[in-house]
Amino acid sequence: MRLLIDEKDLALLLEKKRDFVGNKVTADTIIAGISFLLSVFTASYEDILGIPGVVLKTVFCFIGIIYCLEITQDILSRIKNKYNHEVLFQDIEHLNMIQHNHSLVVIKDTASNRYLVYYDERWDCKLFLNYKTQDRNNESALKEQVAADLGLDSTNLLFDYIASRVQEKYSVSHGEMRIYNHRLYEIHCCDFPEKFKENNFVINGKHYYWMSIPEMEKDKNIQEKNLEVVDFVKEYIK
Repeated sequence: MRLLIDEKDLALLLEKKRDFVGNKVTADTIIAGISFLLSVFTASYEDILGIPGVVLKTVFCFIGIIYCLEITQDILSRIKNKYNHEVLFQDIEHLNMIQHNHSLVVIKDTASNRYLVYYDERWDCKLFLNYKTQDRNNESALKEQVAADLGLDSTNLLFDYIASRVQEKYSVSHGEMRIYNHRLYEIHCCDFPEKFKENNFVINGKHYYWMSIPEMEKDKNIQEKNLEVVDFVKEYIK
């Protein structure tokens, strides 16, 4: 998972949580506090520089009590707040400016130098195949999703991870600028059905097209809504 975090936001978070980060009372600290307190209670002190031994003992006992009280307070504070490295990581994750993690799946017809796209109704645009990136086993999930969408046998699909890129682009479906982390994959199939030889076709209610990069670049709708992704694919998949 890739995070995009503003440095000022991270610095502010760490400033707010500085009293909790690393605030850990170990068993050695507790044993040391108890041992010190017991030692001063049981020890006998002689007069030093005119100061009575009982006064010295009282001072050291007072210091030991304060020390043990501070340890107790730290323990109670830790139990109450329960702030550890896992909670800190969650707080850092919440600062992530990336709003969408998507995997782009590119299928290329090398003979015609064209790429498979589909018409997306929400975007009212032809897009490369794309799926929400999974936190675990993303490639396995992609293989099953692509196979289901295109009516293919998943065992015939080979995936190559190409690159990833954080991009800020306008989201048509949300009507605002959003930050995406795009993972780019190229897929190879050992046995495409005959239908795939047509310039456009429909599978499971979704309309697919074969388009070259120059055709995408000349398409005004794609230019306005998805040119950043086209440039990304053009740069890495020749």
